[in-house]
Amino acid sequence: MGVVRFCLVIVMCFLAHKSGVSQTQIAQDSSEIDLVDFRAVAFLPFFSQLEVVTGMPIPRKELRMREIAVDNINGIRWASERLKNQGYNIELSFFDEVVDSLGNPLWLSEDLIGKDAVFGPLQQNQLSRSLRMIERAGADHVILTQVNENMLMGSDAIRSIVPSEPFAIDLVIEDLVSKHSNDNIIFVMAGGTDSKMENYFLSTLKNKLDTAKSDISQMTVISETLMFDTVHGTRNSVGSLAEKIDFYKRNIVVSVAGRSARSMLSNLLVEVQMNDSSQIYVYSNSEIRDLGFIDVKFLERTHLTIPVSGSIDWSDSTTINAVQQFRLMYKTDPSKYVLNAHDAFLDAFKRKLERELGEMDYSVLPQPIETQYDWEQLQQFGGYVNKSWSLETFNHGHWCQTDTLVSLHEFIVPEIDEDGFFIDPLRPFKEYNPRNPHARD
Repeated sequence: MGVVRFCLVIVMCFLAHKSGVSQTQIAQDSSEIDLVDFRAVAFLPFFSQLEVVTGMPIPRKELRMREIAVDNINGIRWASERLKNQGYNIELSFFDEVVDSLGNPLWLSEDLIGKDAVFGPLQQNQLSRSLRMIERAGADHVILTQVNENMLMGSDAIRSIVPSEPFAIDLVIEDLVSKHSNDNIIFVMAGGTDSKMENYFLSTLKNKLDTAKSDISQMTVISETLMFDTVHGTRNSVGSLAEKIDFYKRNIVVSVAGRSARSMLSNLLVEVQMNDSSQIYVYSNSEIRDLGFIDVKFLERTHLTIPVSGSIDWSDSTTINAVQQFRLMYKTDPSKYVLNAHDAFLDAFKRKLERELGEMDYSVLPQPIETQYDWEQLQQFGGYVNKSWSLETFNHGHWCQTDTLVSLHEFIVPEIDEDGFFIDPLRPFKEYNPRNPHARD
């Protein structure tokens, strides 16, 4: 008995209003209207075969992935509605990326014909299977999830929207070298899943210092004065961090470990707060801001600096109107997956216009809400990654762009009398320092 090819496909065509096209200042006549039509297809994990074939309840993992798939649909449809309101023709197709119970795909190469952009698949195994097929179709392939960048080397039509972490580390190193060449820098390593980025930090910093040594003008400023030490901790421990903190220097504690090392980051916070007699600044992974145990006191004292890949400007009326439109459509606020898909769709649409119409003022188009895109090609004929990062520092009660803050004041080495007390002319009283080995019992 033949197997019926089941495919979950939703096609939505939005008809343009010619009066709206004139408002964009891009499509000037009917011939150009055809150029800006946009046909996109998305492959997402709906797991439709679980209900169609088995009738059993969907497992928790598959149910969560289906929820993420729906968020991506909503984000793409939201972006399409915003383009529709400016008079553009948008055609969307959504397919289940998961094979049926017999292992047969629910979409074919014919479904890619004439498409301008392909989004997904989200699952790594489905993505690797479909890469070559999508490449042969000639469509702009947009990957919505974090992937190994080796997967991007095969085609210059592939783009990963998730900001590439090495570029964030590059920013941190530039800031360390430019501001803290005379300070005591302590790099805390957690190992495990963070080892790749930690090793990248070490090798990049070493290359930076080696380059500085070859430059006479920078050698004394950077390579001769920068004090750098490494602490080998674990996912649960900061190791010998306490022993590395120097009371007589400004200490810069650096960690690139993410959410998987939350216990280590929690211990780092405790260690910093216990060592309240030393000046300590902290650079950390962007995910630390979302951890519930990070308090304002820690942020203020350490001037916490993190790389940031995107933020929503709630002072912008266009952004507010766009979010209100989403709320009207779905009776809720957009999740991070909705925002990712929405922003990626608008960026792909803009890049199509740039290819076909050349350089023009595209600022009149609907803009991404949260993520900005700064594309970097990994190698010749290879794919692209998003390198859009900036540094933010917690300063005077709120987050600020790091490069807008005034330079640090010169560190003043504290004086201690023979009894182990701080000598501070600004304080009318003496403060006992128990960490001083010469302190009295």
